[in-house]
Amino acid sequence: MAYTVKDGCIACDSCRPECPNDAIKTAADGYWIDPTLCDRCEDLAVPRCVEACTIGSLAPLKPKKGRNKSTLLPAAIPAIFLNGKTTPFASSMVVWEACNILAQRQSLLWQSDRDNFLYHQRDIHRGQGSMTFRLAANPEDPALPPLDSEQGLAALAQFDLRAACLHLIFAAYATTSDSPWEETFVLNDQHIEQYLGLHRRKDLTKLEKLTLIKTLVYQACQLRVSLDWPRQGHVKGFSLPEHAVWQLHHTQYYFETDAEGCRHLIGLSFSLQPGVWARHFLNRQDYRKQTAFYQYGTLPQSLLTEVMGSWQQHEGAMRLLLWLVFKLRLGTDHRITVRTLLRIAYGEERVTAAITVRGAHKRLLKTFENDLEALYRYGLKPQFDPETYPAEIQPLWARVAEIPDDADAALDFWADDANRDLSLTDRAPRDKWQRLLNARLLGFELSEDWQQTVRKPKTKRRRQPRPEPAGDNLSSGAIKAARQQLNLSQRALAQRLGKSQSWIRDVENGRFSIGPGDRALLRQTLGLN
Repeated sequence: MAYTVKDGCIACDSCRPECPNDAIKTAADGYWIDPTLCDRCEDLAVPRCVEACTIGSLAPLKPKKGRNKSTLLPAAIPAIFLNGKTTPFASSMVVWEACNILAQRQSLLWQSDRDNFLYHQRDIHRGQGSMTFRLAANPEDPALPPLDSEQGLAALAQFDLRAACLHLIFAAYATTSDSPWEETFVLNDQHIEQYLGLHRRKDLTKLEKLTLIKTLVYQACQLRVSLDWPRQGHVKGFSLPEHAVWQLHHTQYYFETDAEGCRHLIGLSFSLQPGVWARHFLNRQDYRKQTAFYQYGTLPQSLLTEVMGSWQQHEGAMRLLLWLVFKLRLGTDHRITVRTLLRIAYGEERVTAAITVRGAHKRLLKTFENDLEALYRYGLKPQFDPETYPAEIQPLWARVAEIPDDADAALDFWADDANRDLSLTDRAPRDKWQRLLNARLLGFELSEDWQQTVRKPKTKRRRQPRPEPAGDNLSSGAIKAARQQLNLSQRALAQRLGKSQSWIRDVENGRFSIGPGDRALLRQTLGLN
């Protein structure tokens, strides 16, 4: 239970220095206690501020009875999700990497510089440029230096996955302005409750909701970034000094005083502004002049409510959701390796342990398949690559989904299943984990809301394959069979031919015909007459 300052305080300043959380604030009329910071000094029998106060003006803040609505609070008029389903949001690399930092909390990706400040660097365009992130000591004071290694790692460990949802909300608000790097937007707790579905949480008190909202906002505003961006097309390269991704200008507290003189926190509002990065990545005017970018996607509100509802049961799946909303926005062919999904969902350290420690992979394998099912239930259906991710190593739920709902059809299904080489009741192969590490997904079948995040690619006219010479039996199947008979991998054959591995894969899949010179070279290398 938090404490409050009652009437009669003489402002002697004996209590404020004693607070370990800096919860006691000064005001024109005396002192007040931020109930979102006060933890009542749980490790002590008597709070330090109470022990220091000589006149007894500090008292526990009793729960406020009745409704918490008040005319003091500003009206909560939504500025995003106006259609009730989706909204545009800034989706540049800066926003994407910041979302990954908030969601994944991978300490292995962070390093210490010469001054012992913690930083995380991400290369851009194969090392031609870079983004460097640091953690702010106080989101409301940009003049303070960033956190050092010890403080930064401690702050990173406290990051809440749900702070990434606030980050995406800020990115959506940034698109509502023509010059977001110059304008401030204001959100209050009622906005955030509505966007995240917190207004339906009856198990939390008003103060608990406000404390959670403030914590998530402050974590999202802790990220600072500096950029060294290379030239892209007509847009010249540029460098930006370190600045806040989201600058928190001011936090407004709304109180109501009850009949006993206790001040109850009933609302919060936050004044925020996008950093200078928005001038280069969310600039509508200069984008038309081809001197800046305007990179945006579509954010489904269902993603936010899904993360808020399932972040504890399926944390890995929620990390994948937050990553995929950026990955899938272009709508092109998105082949994703399982190893990449594991790294995004569980971190490099856990994946390495599962590979190197005997028996450690079993729990991670089960968790991954459960998280894939959570994505499927949400509306993103994984598309398994038939070559690298065949049915025998696919999750059981994916194969069970083929069972018909009709009773007669289901009976026929089980009768046929008993005569198949791979039955649903068969055990998984012993090398499933090793094969899974080399498997990939062809993409995801998207739900209706997510289809709006995808930009349809321009249709390209395919070249008609040249007809093969008459009597030439060098088919794609014959090439694959000859390669396997020689015990050659696709990579090894590609090296012998001076080709890429993808060229061999496309030839074996019959995606294009082979020229006369390459046909002769294949026959000679594979020993085909």
